[in-house]
Amino acid sequence: MPKVVEKVYETTQYNIFKLYKGNRVVKEPYVRRLVEKIKNKDYKVPVIVDSKMNIVDGQHRLEAYKIVGVPVRYLIRDDMKIEDIRSLNSVHMKWSLMEYLMSHVKLGTPDYKYIEWFIRHYNIQVTEAVSMLQGFHYSTSEQLDAFKNGKFKMTHLEEASKYAERIREIHKYFEYAYSKKFIWAMLSVFANKSFKWKHFIDKLSKNSSKMRVQASRVDYIVCVERLYNYNSTDGKKIKLDLYQRSSDI
Repeated sequence: MPKVVEKVYETTQYNIFKLYKGNRVVKEPYVRRLVEKIKNKDYKVPVIVDSKMNIVDGQHRLEAYKIVGVPVRYLIRDDMKIEDIRSLNSVHMKWSLMEYLMSHVKLGTPDYKYIEWFIRHYNIQVTEAVSMLQGFHYSTSEQLDAFKNGKFKMTHLEEASKYAERIREIHKYFEYAYSKKFIWAMLSVFANKSFKWKHFIDKLSKNSSKMRVQASRVDYIVCVERLYNYNSTDGKKIKLDLYQRSSDI
């Protein structure tokens, strides 16, 4: 015989629900799409809450039910943590890296507040910031998985800040300096021991038209090498490694 394992409740008292600390911010466009779906056909999928009425799963559905003005169903689960919320929600609507970041910042996870500061101060995207602050000039799935799971450890703040300042300076002469491909290229270039920053920025300031948008990281490195060596004496010319993938920033 089937047995009842969980009770499902129904209410229009929307104010009894609370947002779970560390959950992501509600996205209005997604709420609007849910509103239209509920108006067309309401499948009455329950919102999941804990015993304190914190929403574990379904905060977007709750907002949509509020707008439509129909009862919301919910069930109570007290065996779920914030890690379970991220995992569960990623099935419905994938979390962005910024949402993972802000979740960890709200929870006070060590080092994540520094990533937030770094991103906002230098206008660097999350993926690049995570790599730079760990001394890498490329990104891997292992890095990002560790970041999502709260295991990020910052090891290279001083070096990352120096290179972010350089990207900011380059942006004065090249409007695409903050693009992902260009940043990956420049982090490889900065790691080259023969590269002289003052020589490069002087060349760029006087010949910015030679720095053009490229299709790939490798193409950007080639472009930088040509600019660096333009009208330079043989003693100042460099040969950049196009495929360097080490973590020696």
